Amino acid sequence: MIKTIAIAAVSALALASAAQAADANSGADAPLPPTFIVYKLAQDGIPLRKLKAEGGIYEARVEATDGSIVKVGIDPQTAELTDAYSHARPRQADGAAPKVDAAQAIQAVAATGYWDIREIEFEKGGWEVKARNDDGRRAKFIVDAVSGQVR
Repeated sequence: MIKTIAIAAVSALALASAAQAADANSGADAPLPPTFIVYKLAQDGIPLRKLKAEGGIYEARVEATDGSIVKVGIDPQTAELTDAYSHARPRQADGAAPKVDAAQAIQAVAATGYWDIREIEFEKGGWEVKARNDDGRRAKFIVDAVSGQVR
């Protein structure tokens, strides 16, 4: 019960922080945080497999409706999909879609105190999450895509 409450609190904090960042960045050149992008994609029903900042834009791998994985660009100020990386060829997904999605993996990592997400990628049955804590300390986590357990 306490763990559920803690995860809910971390989720609410992450969403509130992302919303504040979006408001603060209106018209500014500062990019939206990766956590905001992940939650926006989840809200829009777009299954994410990878997200990282690349050359002033977010590069994402998402699952298309036919089950293939495609690379897309995401505008760092608006969180809208762009035509960047549209030259990439779709590839088939490796195995079934994860039971724990990217947003849930971020929540699990945030519960450890590392809430500043830098990169997230689904591979080999787990989410690899690179994040920082309040002190700026970097860490890499693996979140099991079935149980949500952080390693």
